[in-house]
Amino acid sequence: MGDALARAAYAQLVAESDRLYRRITSARRRIRICFTMCPRPYSGAEELITSIRRDRVVEVVAAARDRDRRHPLMGCEIGGAYDRFRGVHDVLGHGLLGVGFDRGGEYAAWRCQEHHHSALARRALATELHAEHSFRWTTGELPDHKAVVLDERLIEASRRGAA
Repeated sequence: MGDALARAAYAQLVAESDRLYRRITSARRRIRICFTMCPRPYSGAEELITSIRRDRVVEVVAAARDRDRRHPLMGCEIGGAYDRFRGVHDVLGHGLLGVGFDRGGEYAAWRCQEHHHSALARRALATELHAEHSFRWTTGELPDHKAVVLDERLIEASRRGAA
């Protein structure tokens, strides 16, 4: 289930994501985050962005839908920690930034979202966003979720590489 650093980093990421989730969903101009078992609630990034910006709602495919891809350190029940984290990512990264799901869009979403987290939580965030998307774009396959944190030097090199 990961080492002590990974467990601490993911616990911090969950706590901070939950704080952001509460702020997003309870603000005066709140955005409603709904969890769905629909495999593809949007035809693409533009539809998701429009839903967030115009309708103030986003549908997140629940992690519980994919029983074979459970996260080892984030709850995967409907509306659980992993779903809330992904909802925050969609709102902050895609909806508010207005970027797509391509390589550049996901990189920009990661860089934007990490400004909302502490140094420890950013270690887990880099694994969740940057590492998983890098794996997917390199191999074309969905990665298995990992209970690890990336080396700070690798994360910093990634920040410099596309800046």
